[in-house]
Amino acid sequence: MGDITLSSAVRNNLLSLQDTAVLLGKTQERLSTGLKVNSALDDPASFFTAAALNNRASDLNRLLDSVGLAVQTIEAADEGITAITDLVEAAQASARQALQSPGAVTPNVAATVVGTGASVAADAAAVSTGTVTNVAADAAAVATGTVTNIAADTAAVGTGTVINGGDALELDVTNLNIADGTTITISDGTTSRTFEFDTGGDGVGAGNFGIGATNQTLSQAITAINGELSNAGVNATFTDVDGGADTQIRVQATNATDSIQVTTGGGGAATVLAAIGIDGIGAGADATDRTISPTNTTLDAITAGQTLTFTTAAGDSTVTFGTGAGQSNTRVELLAALNGGASGATFALNSNTLEVTGASAAAGDITVNASSGASALTGLGFTSGAVSSATNTTLDAITAGQTLTFTTAAGSSTVTFGTGSGQSNTRTELLAALNGGASGASFAFTGNTLVATGANVAAGNITVDASSGASALSGLGFTSGAVAETTNATLGAITQGQTLTIDIGGTTETVTFGSGTGEVNTAAELNTRLAEIQTAFGTGTTVSADSSGNLTVTSSDTTSSITLGGTASLTTFGTNLTTTAVAPTAGTTVNNSARAAAEAQFNTLRTQIDQLSADASFNGNNLLQGDDLSAIFNSAGTSSLTITGVTYDSAGLGISEATAGSFQSNTSIQSTLTELDTAISTLRTQASTFGSNLSVVETRQQFTNNLINVLETGAGNLTLADTNQEGANLLALQTRQQLSSVSLSLASQADQAVLRLF
Repeated sequence: MGDITLSSAVRNNLLSLQDTAVLLGKTQERLSTGLKVNSALDDPASFFTAAALNNRASDLNRLLDSVGLAVQTIEAADEGITAITDLVEAAQASARQALQSPGAVTPNVAATVVGTGASVAADAAAVSTGTVTNVAADAAAVATGTVTNIAADTAAVGTGTVINGGDALELDVTNLNIADGTTITISDGTTSRTFEFDTGGDGVGAGNFGIGATNQTLSQAITAINGELSNAGVNATFTDVDGGADTQIRVQATNATDSIQVTTGGGGAATVLAAIGIDGIGAGADATDRTISPTNTTLDAITAGQTLTFTTAAGDSTVTFGTGAGQSNTRVELLAALNGGASGATFALNSNTLEVTGASAAAGDITVNASSGASALTGLGFTSGAVSSATNTTLDAITAGQTLTFTTAAGSSTVTFGTGSGQSNTRTELLAALNGGASGASFAFTGNTLVATGANVAAGNITVDASSGASALSGLGFTSGAVAETTNATLGAITQGQTLTIDIGGTTETVTFGSGTGEVNTAAELNTRLAEIQTAFGTGTTVSADSSGNLTVTSSDTTSSITLGGTASLTTFGTNLTTTAVAPTAGTTVNNSARAAAEAQFNTLRTQIDQLSADASFNGNNLLQGDDLSAIFNSAGTSSLTITGVTYDSAGLGISEATAGSFQSNTSIQSTLTELDTAISTLRTQASTFGSNLSVVETRQQFTNNLINVLETGAGNLTLADTNQEGANLLALQTRQQLSSVSLSLASQADQAVLRLF
């Protein structure tokens, strides 16, 4: 551009336009920013001074925010104090309301005396005892057959004829045709012995006794057999009937009890008994097994199949006559059948007479009965339907028809003596009649003495009476009209005439001990007298004794004392009893429900105080829960205010919880009201403190706001543009710019005039 040459007029106009454009740009910048100093280049002193002022104002603005939070925190605490104050005042109202209701009441309890450790014996039932001690024992019933010719049993016997018999008969195969090894066993039902024929001479089996060796005669064999049977204990013998002729042999039991059984075995079993002639003796299925039994001529005469029965209270004993199974044909079988029966009676033969004795007097009568036909009865000397009864010699002596009566409160028990229907002639019948009576008493024999014992104490006395005639009384040792009374071992031992006195509030009642009229000798009489005393003292009074004799006395009112006395020992009716007066005692306290409700309401309000105190926070800071607050007023931190927090829950305010029942006491309520008054005073004082703190903080807040305005105004004065002035400047510069443009145009036209020359 240096190569271009401008005229002076053009250059001047151009410079003027450039200056105007620069000024116009600055003016437009001032108008757009509102600042006359936009950078340090515009006015370094004003720019930096205004910047410092604005920075300080910004710092104060930031502090102002925290000051505002402090104000809200204080206001939150102040609102909390106000609300807590309202709750405390409500708690005061509850406490004052409780004071307007009556307090708890503790009434007196009537005086009571209760004995312990007493051991008064129980009353014993009345006992009536006959004085005679020789009442005979009952004799059991005895039934005896009148015929005395029952034959004795005959021992079992059987006789046979020997085949080929003769003198000095030898026991060999040739003569008797008995095979070698044949055995004969002889048994009496309990013991047995086996004999073996050794006709071959080759010996016998183990345990057998050998007979029939060569040249041994029948007589010799019988002798040997009898010796061995005796040694073995078998109750049987063999006999050579014809005295050595060896033509007849007899088998016989050695007693009238056992049956004899002969059995055979081996090769000649079927023929050996026939060989010696005893195959037909007794009874048996065949010639190898024969049994002979005892016999009795009297019992044989009784028709087979007939029966004889003896009946007692226990049951029947029956014998069936005959020779069959289960039948009896001998004395032994007869006694076995009867003694094995259910009657319980004892059957025995006394010489040739059958005697039947009851098991005891209690077994009752013995009745004899037979099946159709008289031979069973006549053979043994009994009469069908005969009855034998128990007997008693003492009771037999009492005149028949006389009575003896025992009377108690429950009723009477009467016995009528004699042998007729409904009468008593034995101890058993006597006890059955009396124990079955209405008296309820228990009758029993102690040794030979009749003792009547009342059913219980309530049954009262036992009175004895008899019908006309003395034998019923004298026979059993009683006295007509005699009375047996209930007894008490403890009270009966108290000296007659001694007393027990009971005084309630100055009124005295007396118990007198003894057996006289109106006196006390049993527990029942004591209870009756105590009931009378209770009635005398009036409704509400208790006077009684328990089953051990412990005395209980309770007054009917709450003012009277109880005093025990008398000449009898008080420890009889309770080891703890003394003559010291017993006064009424304090009873159970009864709380007032209105006060209890006020107490519950007070504790509810106290809980609300705790909860409200915890909720009175702002921005995480709670001045009522002990948090401190610091308000900073300048950026350097040299100006500040610290607000100290308080703990204003119920504990911090000194408001104690109302314990259960505490509002029943005026003193306790007054103590609570004192705590509430102190709490309200504390709240008001703290509210004033928080108000003062709030005033300081708000004052500083206002001051800071004003100071910020001052700083910002000062900064604005240094840097803010005058828009009116700058607007005028802009118009002037625009006009200048237009004029400069016109002037430049004119200058350019002047320069162009040269071109006209061409």
